[in-house]
Amino acid sequence: MSAPKEPTADVVEFLPRLAPTSRFKLEDFDTLEPGNQQWAVKGLWPRTGVCFVAGPSMSGKSFWTLDALARVVKGEPVLNRKSKACGVVYIASEAPGGVRNRIKALRQKTGHLGGAFKMIGQAPNLTDAADVDDLRDVLVEAKAAMSRQGVRLGVVAIDTLSASIPGADENTAKDMSPVLSALQALAIDLDLVFLVVAHTGKDAERGLRGWSGLMANADGLIMLSAADEGQRSGTVEKVKDGLAGDRFGFELDVVEIGHDEDGDTITTCIVQDTETPGQNRVSRKLAPKLELVMRCLQMCIDAGQFENVPAVAGVPVGTKGVPRGVLRERMTAEGYTAGTENPESIRKAMNRHIDQLIEQKRLRGNPGMVWEIVK
Repeated sequence: MSAPKEPTADVVEFLPRLAPTSRFKLEDFDTLEPGNQQWAVKGLWPRTGVCFVAGPSMSGKSFWTLDALARVVKGEPVLNRKSKACGVVYIASEAPGGVRNRIKALRQKTGHLGGAFKMIGQAPNLTDAADVDDLRDVLVEAKAAMSRQGVRLGVVAIDTLSASIPGADENTAKDMSPVLSALQALAIDLDLVFLVVAHTGKDAERGLRGWSGLMANADGLIMLSAADEGQRSGTVEKVKDGLAGDRFGFELDVVEIGHDEDGDTITTCIVQDTETPGQNRVSRKLAPKLELVMRCLQMCIDAGQFENVPAVAGVPVGTKGVPRGVLRERMTAEGYTAGTENPESIRKAMNRHIDQLIEQKRLRGNPGMVWEIVK
């Protein structure tokens, strides 16, 4: 029997390929349907990707990020956007001691989160492949532990980027592109979103510090501004496949979390939402405890618990002032809390909030008395 003939070249061109099915699929323009975009926070952070929270020093980046992620764990809205409850791992690459303090204060506000919020207090080296693999293994372990509790690990925060890339040149693609690629690959592999806390450069208006590819390839970016008389603000600068541009405001409320080995009070801050900053500072919404001070001052005056302010330059004769002790008693009666049962610590916390209003020029006062500004 003669051997079968080899197919000619023109026949080979039309023979079906016997290679494994390709991962590339052709889809037709006329029949395409919308994709199903999934979100960690709807219209803000995707289920899978790399997003940034950036701002200058002292803008409250870590405080705001911790507060937002505690909301995500509980499935509460972030910037009025729906979130899907999920687990969080917070990598405190920079100042882990301070982050521990902030988490303890945040726990006073949120309550316990049932093991769905974990912290890593060691900084990874995202430029080192072995360190990235080590981090991946720890996150896989966290993912499995949360899964056993019925929780999906959904967000991993890195605070900050600069502390997680020792020796790297933040301005070059050569150093930064592999870091971004590593995070993107991990996000896909583990089915989660990385939220990276980053700094701005000398000119905060220019956005993220360093290589422009970070902004270009980010799935989301929130920019925070430097504090202005205690008021902080942020802008949603970028949302891939979503709407950006909205602004928000917040303040940092000082709270006590304990005492050090010398018996001195340890304080930190928690976030309080306010209205977006505008030109009319007086109309801005105050943080809840500051609102309580203002309300209690008026209640004292209405109840006749006031004295005439002594002659002071710029104070109209007959201005009604409330002794600080009386004001503090009213604040206690109206539910003021300071996260401690120590009377002296509570007194100091109350005075800090009173003095904050004086610094903002919403009230006037001295060590013994507080009064409204009469215009």
